[in-house]
Amino acid sequence: MAKRILIVDDDPLLCSLLKMTLVREGYQTDTVYSGQAALDYLAGRTVDLVLLDIMMADLNGFDVLRHLKANPESSETPVVFLTARVDAISQKTGMDIGAVEYLTKPITPDALLECVQTVLASSS
Repeated sequence: MAKRILIVDDDPLLCSLLKMTLVREGYQTDTVYSGQAALDYLAGRTVDLVLLDIMMADLNGFDVLRHLKANPESSETPVVFLTARVDAISQKTGMDIGAVEYLTKPITPDALLECVQTVLASSS
């Protein structure tokens, strides 16, 4: 069965590119464009991995991750931050609240796939 990945980013073009890269490798993907939409989506579904942006208008990625970790149904879901925030404080914050990886944009398809494969293999 194909692994399901949720892409959460407010940039539709980037979401399309990420989705295309992942689908080509056999992953099932869903996309939402805000932090609140991610929480709404995950309230009734499970996924194998969440790719999460930090800077979004309604609810930032840090807050989304905190909500996911506080919920027993999603607390074990691996979350990878994929963000333009390159500062050390943001990276430390992301890892401290439970992200399994912190990737910065722009990202190559190969780097994305390597990360996704590693995270999914370690969470199985």
